Amino acid sequence: MNPKKMMIHEVAKLTGITIRALHYYDEIGLLEPTKADKTKYRLYSENDLEKLQQILFYREVGFSLKEIKALLSAPVYNKREALERHLELLNLRKKKIEELICLVNDTLAGKSDYSFTVFSNAEISALQEKYRNEVIERWGSTHEYQEFSSFFSARAEKERNRKWNDFLIYSQNVFEGLAEYKAETPALPAIQSIVAEWQEYISENFYPCSAMLMYLGELYQTDERFVEYINRFATWNVAEFFGEAIKVYCCNRY
Repeated sequence: MNPKKMMIHEVAKLTGITIRALHYYDEIGLLEPTKADKTKYRLYSENDLEKLQQILFYREVGFSLKEIKALLSAPVYNKREALERHLELLNLRKKKIEELICLVNDTLAGKSDYSFTVFSNAEISALQEKYRNEVIERWGSTHEYQEFSSFFSARAEKERNRKWNDFLIYSQNVFEGLAEYKAETPALPAIQSIVAEWQEYISENFYPCSAMLMYLGELYQTDERFVEYINRFATWNVAEFFGEAIKVYCCNRY
C-alpha cells in the first residue's frame, strides 16, 4: 500500500465511503485520522485504511458503529482473523456475481434453463450470521460488550429469523446514514429519498405501508423501544429527526 498519507477525498474515492460518513466516523471516535496538516485537512495513514477495512467487515456482519468501536478496543480482538473473515465474505460475493454473469450470458445465448437460486443471498447471510455469532460468543464476556448486551437478549436471538436479520442490517445502514445529516433539514431531498426507500422496504418485506408510515414515524419519536434502538446508531436524537422526515414525506403524499 502507498505509505503516503491520503486526504479524505482520496480515501472516499478509494473505498466508496462518502466524505460525510468519514467525517462522522471521526466525530464519534471510530476512525480518527492519524494527523491533520497545517490547513487542518484530515490525513489518513496505512494503519487508518487498515482499520477502515476492519470496520467495514464488522458492519457487513451486522454490528453497529458503536459496537465496532468497543470491539476494536476489546482485548479479544484479532485483526488478522477479521481480515480473513472479510476476505471469505468477499470471495462469496464474487462467486455470486460470477454466477449471475454466467446466467445472463446463457440467457443472451438463447438457453432456457431458468435458475433462480443464483439470486438468493442465503449463503452469504448464513456466513454473516456465523461470523456474527462467533464474535458475540468470544466478545460476550468482556466488559466492553456488556454495554450492548440488552440488544442481544435471549428473546431477540430466539425470535430473529432470516428476514429479521436482513432487516437489522438494512436498518443499521439507514440510521447510520441518517446520522450523517445532523446539520440538515428533514425536508432535504436526499433524506426524503431515504424515507421513500424505507417505506418501500417495509411494504415489500413485512406489510403494506402507505398512510401507516405516519403512525410509524410517531412511534419512532415517542416509543422508548424505538427511540433507544434508532439512537444507538448516532450521537444525537436521530429518532426524532427520522420521525420529522416521515411527517414531511407523508404530508406531501397523503
